[in-house]
Amino acid sequence: MSGYVASYLSEHGIETEIADFYTRGVSTAQMADLISQAECDVLGVNLVYCWEKTNHILHALDEIHRRKQVPTIVYGFFPTFAFKTLLEDYSCIDYIIMGEPECTFLELVSMFQTGRDPGLIKGVSFVRKGEVVSTESRPLIEDLDALPFPGRTQDQLAVTGGNILGSRGCYGNCTFCCINNFYGAGCQWRGRSPENIFDEAHLLLTMLHEHYLYFVDANFFGPGRNGQARVETIAQLLSSEKGLTFGMECRVNDIQTDSLRTLVDAGLRNVFLGVESASPSALKRMRKQTTNEQTINALTLLRNHGIEPHIGFIMFDPDSDLHDIRSNFDFLTSHDLLRDLSCTVQLLYHPEIVLMGTDTYRTLEQDKKIRLSSHNHYQAYCSFRHQEVNFLSDCMGAVCRYLLERAEDPGSPVYWQHNNPSSHAVATPLNDWLIGFFEELLGKIESKDIKITPQSKSTIINDSIATIETVINTTESSRCSSHSEGIGA
Repeated sequence: MSGYVASYLSEHGIETEIADFYTRGVSTAQMADLISQAECDVLGVNLVYCWEKTNHILHALDEIHRRKQVPTIVYGFFPTFAFKTLLEDYSCIDYIIMGEPECTFLELVSMFQTGRDPGLIKGVSFVRKGEVVSTESRPLIEDLDALPFPGRTQDQLAVTGGNILGSRGCYGNCTFCCINNFYGAGCQWRGRSPENIFDEAHLLLTMLHEHYLYFVDANFFGPGRNGQARVETIAQLLSSEKGLTFGMECRVNDIQTDSLRTLVDAGLRNVFLGVESASPSALKRMRKQTTNEQTINALTLLRNHGIEPHIGFIMFDPDSDLHDIRSNFDFLTSHDLLRDLSCTVQLLYHPEIVLMGTDTYRTLEQDKKIRLSSHNHYQAYCSFRHQEVNFLSDCMGAVCRYLLERAEDPGSPVYWQHNNPSSHAVATPLNDWLIGFFEELLGKIESKDIKITPQSKSTIINDSIATIETVINTTESSRCSSHSEGIGA
């Protein structure tokens, strides 16, 4: 997003510099020091929600504001929806851009030069006389080809590689997603022309060491036959780049025989597939407008082309019942989607993430069923409608979080980046155990063979963590013993 803002301002004669502190790996304190020392007349911040670290970033902005008296403009998904709280709680933020940032940012910069009333600028929120004021919404940019290609730093290219945004919005209308609400009411998918995308791809590839691109669109395909035809044209253009491979994200109904074949021939190798659920009732609640048949078809077609997709999946939504959970588990196991611990630990627990701007958040808030995060109102939690589901979710959440913590520890034998036989030797039995644990626990809850009490929950969690350590230690001991015997022989 910042790349587009920077290039748009530059195109209009305004000198800009991108400082991406995520890719540079600096702390928030270092970020505050570097920005405070920089020469600039306006500070623009693409404020990304970073869970519990978000408040550290906001406190760093406070420190920057104390040391450097320049107007601060904030934009992005998080501030668009949390604008009122942010403006009320953080005086370091002068203006928040609502939705698409390019045109509004340019008008705000011009305002600093002309003294124009900010209330006349569309798509902005700010504080006036102690009250948060929001102006009229700004119309969407209809011709995305008219925007200059986004600016990129060497740090970004080195860390994130060749990311391209070929469209904005989505033709879906899922309750758990905020994308269309960010751009405006209704489904607002807009795509760049295949030729414009190819021109950026061709230029970007000259800057990369690896001949790989990833399309970060929420939905790479546009709607209907026109969407399929557009993607085939993009693929045909990309096929002229010898040795190119690329990835994309899409809905299950988008995977169709002809377009997929053309994409694979052009270099498609990675797909993130929005499955979300195998329960028809859950899919209906989510307004997903897809079916299990479409999901199975997509998996089959992708695998026939040698592509094992990463899937987006919501095991627990606020209204899930045990039948939904059983449908999800049976689907994941029967279609061999739990073959790897790094996937299983996510898929068997993943609850719906309730963020401000989604219809789920709005509904829970209206029904007074929402619990706000301790570190920011942007994120919310809910108790599941059915206590059995709540119990299962709590148990799986504690167990999977423990496994994730072990996997993120560089000293652990299941550390994600230990890509060697010994780490696989530990991860495989853990994966088998986790699948069996979920199935056994779900079965006992279904048959009412377990008491739904805090005490039983605590016992299950503690026993499971002890079992995890036993599996790890036993596997490690067997491996070391086998290795020693091999040396002796």
